[in-house]
Formats: sequence, C-alpha cells, structure tokens
Amino acid sequence: MKKKNWTILLLSLMLMSVMALTACGGNNNASTSGNKEENGAAANGEKDKDQKPVKLTVGIWESTADINFWTEKLKAYTAERSHVTVELEKIPDNGGQYLKVRLAAHDLPDMFFLKPAHFQTYKEKLLPLDGLKAVENNKYPTVVDGKVLGLPLVSFSEYIYYHPSIFEELGLEVPTTLPEFEDVMAKIKEDGKYIPLSLGAKDAWTFYPFSEFGPHVLSGDEDYLANLAKTEEPFGEGSTFQRIAGLLKEMKDNKYAGPDALGISFEQSKQQFESNKAAMIAVGQWYYPSYMEVIGNDDDLGVFPMPFRATESDPLYSMTMADMNIGINSDSKQQEEAKLLLEWMLSQDVYTDYINTLQQVSTMNDVTTDLPFFNKWNELHPFETFIYNGTDEGFSKVKAAAQFDHSVSAQEVFAGKAIEKIAEELNGRWAKAVKSNQ
Repeated sequence: MKKKNWTILLLSLMLMSVMALTACGGNNNASTSGNKEENGAAANGEKDKDQKPVKLTVGIWESTADINFWTEKLKAYTAERSHVTVELEKIPDNGGQYLKVRLAAHDLPDMFFLKPAHFQTYKEKLLPLDGLKAVENNKYPTVVDGKVLGLPLVSFSEYIYYHPSIFEELGLEVPTTLPEFEDVMAKIKEDGKYIPLSLGAKDAWTFYPFSEFGPHVLSGDEDYLANLAKTEEPFGEGSTFQRIAGLLKEMKDNKYAGPDALGISFEQSKQQFESNKAAMIAVGQWYYPSYMEVIGNDDDLGVFPMPFRATESDPLYSMTMADMNIGINSDSKQQEEAKLLLEWMLSQDVYTDYINTLQQVSTMNDVTTDLPFFNKWNELHPFETFIYNGTDEGFSKVKAAAQFDHSVSAQEVFAGKAIEKIAEELNGRWAKAVKSNQ
C-alpha cells in the first residue's frame, strides 16, 4: 500500500514538473515575442547568452529632452540585448568643434549626431547606410557623393516664440514683415517693462536664426549656399548678409536684446523669456519641450515665423530643416550592432514615442507627429516651408578656406565692429577661396 502511494505521489510530482516547464516555456516565448514587437530590430532572434559583450558609444548633443528620452528608452534595448551596453556621450557643442578634435585624434564615437553642414567634414569617417530598412523609410536621408551617410531624427521649423499676454498688454500685433518686426521691438523697448527679444549672445551659435538662416531665406533661393560658393564677393552692399547685419546692429544699438546680451548665455536667455522678463525669443521648434519642462503649460506661449520679407506681397517663409542626423563611425569595431541600434531607434513604436515627446516633425514615412500646439499657431500665422540645403561640397570647401563663421560675424556686429569692415574682410577671404576652388 505504501509502495503504491509513493508511486502515485512520484507520478504526480513528475506531471506537475512537466506542466510547470511547459508553462514557463510558454511564458518565455510570449515575453520574447512581445519584446520583438516592441523593440523592432533589437531582438533580431539572437540568443544574448551566446554573444560576446559589446559596448556602443553614442555621441549626442546636450539637449535635455533628448538625453532624458534616450537614457530611459535605451533600457528596453539593453534589457532585450543583454550583452550590449550603450553609453550616451554628451557632445558639449553642436557647432562641430568638439567632434573635430575627436576626428583628428581618430577617436569618434561609434555613432554620433551631425548637422547637415558637417557631412563634408566627416564623410570619410561615415559608414554608408544604404540598404537599411530605416533608410528606405526615411523622408530625408542625407546623401553625400551618392551614398546615404546619415539619417535625421527630426525635422523642424524656426519660430519667434512670444508671450501673448505681453503683446496684449502693450497693444501689439504679430509682425508679418521685417519692418513690422523692427517696429514691435522698438515699441516694447520704449515701454521699458520688458526686454524685446532675449538673446544669449555669449554663446555665438544663438545668432543662427538671424545670421545663418536670415540671408538664406531673404534670398528666396533654397540653393543659396551652393550659389554663394560660386560668387566672389557675396557680402557687399545690397546683399542679404548686409540686410541681416543691419538688423543685428539695430538690435545692438537700441539694446533690443537687453542691456548686456553678449554677457549672458543661452540658458540665461531662456530664463529671461520663461520668467516673462522678455517678450520674445528666436529659436527652433526643438525649444518647446524644454519650455514645457520648466513652465508646465503653454497657456502664455505663442509662435510666429520670423518675417524675413520686406512687404506682405512677398512670400512668407520659415526655414525648415531635417536635423539631428545619426551617422555611424566607419572605424567602429561594432558596426553591425550600431546598425541594429539605428534600426531600433527609427522603428515605428520607438520613434513614435520619441517624436511625440519632442514635438518635432516626423522624418519617417510610417510615423505622423501629433503637434497640437504648433498646428494651432501655424493655422493662425501660416507660412511656406523653406528647405535648408546645407550639404553642398563647394560651399563647405569655400567656407572652410575663407574661415567664415556666420555666428562669429554676428558677435562682431554686436561687439561694435563696423559692418563695412566685416564685409570687406569676408569678401577678401571669400574671393580667394572661390578662385582656389574653381
């Protein structure tokens, strides 16, 4: 009897074990399948336990919204691919100087962010991405010398952000021409309560909406930079460069950007605007998440396109560009893993979460961004998009040879250097560079 009972007990335990193993196997398959669906290319059907440890470095600009998003989101990727470690390396400037030092030292990250104008500098160190699914699905792949070398994460337009409450208090209308914009700044300054336009001129790059995009948009030519490389003296009297330099001088002379714009950083200029000490600030669509993180609502925030036109009969454009291109270092020892990570970053589920968090325009064909704030204000103040083309090889060569930096020139105007002198020096260097490039 005891033997029979022991036999029944043993058979029961064996049956329970089989059932438990079957259940565990079923749960593991469901979990893996779910992760594959959520993480796209990350799963890739590989067993991580058989993989050697891999470390990827990703050079990312110091944008709080981006850093916070990818720091959190990448946990899902490394959880699925447990043999992979991803290190986000903050690039302290997006002007290119930091990465140029790394380029000279042959020490670029495995993957890194690039602006359109930087591709000519780094093209020899960028891995062609042709053939990737993400390339086929991207609206604006960056092609240099016939090869896809980068994929932009975002597309955005440039705006003047403003406080509607201040405009209402001072009886101001949103300007639609450049003369009207100058008049609005003058009226705000005359009132004396607010800084017309906050500008962190200590950080030279903050001039870009004016000094980089202004001459380009005023020209009405999307190939302006390419044509600039063929013109020996493009900075003289009557040029779009001179018009924007004149605007910057007016802002400086009348202190439209505050009493000491050259003494404050971009972060300080944001604080001025966010605390309603300034009526306006000129930045791209990318600024919105940062504002929301600080203020928590957009109840007293509006936008309008910087009105780079002389009269209302002229087209009203807003510079629109694809940016935050991701490239892969051609010297990386982890190229295949870098491709997988790039595919995952631009997979539908991951990218949808990213682009809606940042409130930028999608660069992927299968993802549409929900932009309630910008849709509202774009309907109130409509404009035509003006596409930025910054990858021309001729322009890149001439610009480098002429040592031209639009932001430095803008800083010189704010520091009091005569526009005529700046233009004369630029034209001299530019003419030599153009001739040497012919």
